[in-house]
Amino acid sequence: MFYSLTRFLRQVRRRKELGISLLLATISISVVGNTLTFYLFEGAVTPGITLWDGLWYSVVSITTIGYGDISPETVGARIGAAVFIMLIGLATFTTAVGVAVDWAADLRHKERKGMGRVSARGHLVIVNFPSESRVQQIIQEYRSDPDHKGVDIVVVTDEVEELPFLGDDISFIRGWTLDEETYRRANLERARQAMVLSPSHSDPRSDSLVASIAFVIHRVNPEVKVIAECLDPRHAALFNASDNLSLVYTLQIVNNLFAHEAQDPGVKKLAMAITSNDIQGTVFTTPVESPAPQMTYIAAAKMLLDHKVNLVGVVRGDSIRMDLDDFLVSEGDQVVYISGSRMSADDLAALLRQGAG
Repeated sequence: MFYSLTRFLRQVRRRKELGISLLLATISISVVGNTLTFYLFEGAVTPGITLWDGLWYSVVSITTIGYGDISPETVGARIGAAVFIMLIGLATFTTAVGVAVDWAADLRHKERKGMGRVSARGHLVIVNFPSESRVQQIIQEYRSDPDHKGVDIVVVTDEVEELPFLGDDISFIRGWTLDEETYRRANLERARQAMVLSPSHSDPRSDSLVASIAFVIHRVNPEVKVIAECLDPRHAALFNASDNLSLVYTLQIVNNLFAHEAQDPGVKKLAMAITSNDIQGTVFTTPVESPAPQMTYIAAAKMLLDHKVNLVGVVRGDSIRMDLDDFLVSEGDQVVYISGSRMSADDLAALLRQGAG
């Protein structure tokens, strides 16, 4: 009988989907059986024994704590303890602990290997893994902003078997980046943003892959904001134009910076400062909300300077205006400015109304 029981428990431990339910049921039977046996036999000879006493004795015995404050005195209660606790309960409880340890280890293994699912919400999904240093730098810069400091991040790629770094709020999903199921495992339906990095700056086919990934992402979640890396501005036509898609021309920005630094030394330092959340004085954008005050942006720029806000441009649609003369403030514009901290839309509207008044 003992061999059959241990063999059954080994099989249960291997079949985790069925094992946990059977183990819990067996432990429950062991506890309830010993509680009733203890109460019936001990209560008949010892006044004041209750079911709670039997339950307490059963729990501390099956968990091997064994305080010794209660113990069976009658033959019937001792036989019940031998059957329900020693024979069934202890073996089952030990197996349950082993299953729990295996389950935790398996979850950790799947997490490290990117084989699980994430349950994050409002998170950032980073697609592709061009290099460890680049992905870590992007994560560090993204989280340097106070508004995004606590945002969960999910890295999606099939280029590495195991993420070289993990944190409490950094998850890894390994899978084909053109497979919708990969993004469902990343819980893209609940994500706030998705960054699609170019897998290689030397591969001319990278832009077509990034465009295809952006298309798949929008199929899974049309509402998610996608920031995609495009190496060649001539390839912008590959991307489906959308209000939820922003293209970053990485190489063009870098090449422009090289040329400007050669012509005007110091431009590099300013560009690094205004694009880093770690340095005081960062470039931000804030939308103009209704009702828009009746004033020009040149007047708004002068007024904002009094509040240590340097207005450098305005994004309207697909164009950006840096010449602010005779350019009226309009609802829906994105105001681009350099400041020590980001302004909310309400704060910007209040300042503009104050200046217009």
